[in-house]
Amino acid sequence: MNKITTFLTVAALGAGLNATAQTVIDENFASTSGTALPAGWTQIKKGATGWKSASGKLGFTNGWAVPNVRDRYVVVDDWNNNEVNDTVSLVTPPLNLTGITGAVLTYDYYFVGAAYGSAGPTEKAFVNISTDGGATWNVADTLVGDPAGWQYAVVNLSAYDNMNNVQVAFTYHDGGDPARKLVGVALDNIRVAVPQAVEARLVSMTPEVETPKSYEIGGANLSLGGKVYNYGTNAINSFTVKYKLAGGSVTSDVINGVNIPPYGSADFTSPTALVMPSTNGNYPLEMWIELPGDTKADNDSANTAVTSVSFKPAKKIFVEEGTGTWCGWCPRGSVYMDSVFHTYGSNFSLVAVHNNDPMKNTTYDNFIGGLVGGYPSLVVDRSPEVLDPSDLIDVYNAKKDDFGFAEITMADQGAGSFNFSAKVSVKPAIDLNGDYRLALVLTEDDVTGTGSSWGQANYYSYQYNNIPLYGAGFAWHTEPGTVPAEKMNYDFVGRAIIPSPTGAAGSLPATMTAGTTYDYTFTTTIPEPYKRNKMRAIAILIRNSDGAVLNSNNMNVPLGISNVSAGVADMLVYPNPATDKATVDFTISENSTVKVDVYDAMGRIVSTISEQSYNKGSHKVVINTATLPAGVYSIKMQTSTGSISHQLTVVK
Repeated sequence: MNKITTFLTVAALGAGLNATAQTVIDENFASTSGTALPAGWTQIKKGATGWKSASGKLGFTNGWAVPNVRDRYVVVDDWNNNEVNDTVSLVTPPLNLTGITGAVLTYDYYFVGAAYGSAGPTEKAFVNISTDGGATWNVADTLVGDPAGWQYAVVNLSAYDNMNNVQVAFTYHDGGDPARKLVGVALDNIRVAVPQAVEARLVSMTPEVETPKSYEIGGANLSLGGKVYNYGTNAINSFTVKYKLAGGSVTSDVINGVNIPPYGSADFTSPTALVMPSTNGNYPLEMWIELPGDTKADNDSANTAVTSVSFKPAKKIFVEEGTGTWCGWCPRGSVYMDSVFHTYGSNFSLVAVHNNDPMKNTTYDNFIGGLVGGYPSLVVDRSPEVLDPSDLIDVYNAKKDDFGFAEITMADQGAGSFNFSAKVSVKPAIDLNGDYRLALVLTEDDVTGTGSSWGQANYYSYQYNNIPLYGAGFAWHTEPGTVPAEKMNYDFVGRAIIPSPTGAAGSLPATMTAGTTYDYTFTTTIPEPYKRNKMRAIAILIRNSDGAVLNSNNMNVPLGISNVSAGVADMLVYPNPATDKATVDFTISENSTVKVDVYDAMGRIVSTISEQSYNKGSHKVVINTATLPAGVYSIKMQTSTGSISHQLTVVK
């Protein structure tokens, strides 16, 4: 959402309009680097953190990053330079507004405004103005946090008409919470000028560089668009957009039917799609707008790059939700997770990461807690934006056709006993160079338990707020303030993330070639009382440089080992390890005789269940292990058509 601050009406701005625009200051920081500021600009600092120049994308935290690639901007980065009670002001040179009426201050900013403080959202940023050389300052604007992207602000300076020695300060204060690192703020395109009647700015274009929508199969159509901001005092009802790829021919379209008010903006899509080059590779793309009467041409263009690929891996959206049985608003998460699973399940890999309840996985909980900040909330593909579960339908619509970077397939490796082994195969659609990693997530559905900590707190209840909420098996507003444990079945529960939330270092080579397949095998144990028939394994591809998940895939965890020739499916041995006895569950496809022998490590038969006849279907037999010494054994099941073996460990 674009932030607009005005002290007078647009008509009042127009009343002071000069025939020729007067520009007092226009700074885009293109010539700055490091801690050097433009000539005449100064800092007022309390604490060591200061404003510095940056380019591209700047990571504030493990997830937060300045969005949109930019050539140059300035930033105060409190996350990486944490100071308590840090106050930092970026101050313009003295501005001479003598003979100038109706000037406005415009600027771009990116400010997360994170609510990380122990007492709430303590991090703040302001625009202050002084007319006495900095002895006193008056607040002229307040920056409002929005992690979704850059904001475009305007402040009317008519109160300072015909004044000299006017200074503007952009002030950031971290809130003074010693227990938290806060984030910071970035600024760009700071300008003080009398507005023209006609001035449009192309503030951004889509797709952005190296984002999922910037990749497309050669010969296919790619949609292009952008955002136009109106810095003039006249409304914009139409404009021309043009683009050219890699210095080629110009495509021109007229955008009609818009109504962009002064200091407002509009998103647009070019009517003519770009036909992607047939040769794979990366191509620079330039876009610009034209508007009759707009004489300021230096803000009318934008650049990006697009990539032609030979195949487009299907995207499976990876969602990690922070939730807990103690969280009274978390039924909303259950409803929306359940809804997208049953409606768009093939497009998602879903994990409910529980916090401080009986289903908590400490490692996973700590990691997600550092990203989401509150409950219920979720991250998608570990992008910087923290979302509410109610946003999941929008997530599907926005990302369902995204480029998946690499095709991911999974294959069960038939691990015995309570082990699970899966080979994950990664086939990149583009060359990938750097630290890319795989991780394996295990989830379980229909998880139940007993005791008060297994009941779900419910603020939608008639006993609290009586807010209608339907889904995941309940009309939540008709349930009590805590839904009893015996009524609750929890889905998508994150049981494990292997080897860690950040993936297995070295699981993929540093150089991966498009079209080549790379394999990595995960082996782990699925302990009791987890129910294999309710579990999924999710493989995620992580770009370690920023933690982003590029793609995912999932599979149901196999119930047990199978042997088609023996006519045996889903042979499962439990408990494993065993002490006094072990149960062998198995399913046979046809009527058959079955004999079970137990072999020790020397290959000697130490226990036998005599041959018996069984009908087609599921059966179980019990092996007495009470008299067997501790060790590793092999269970061999012989049928009428073949045999199958399974490992058993006995402990004492």
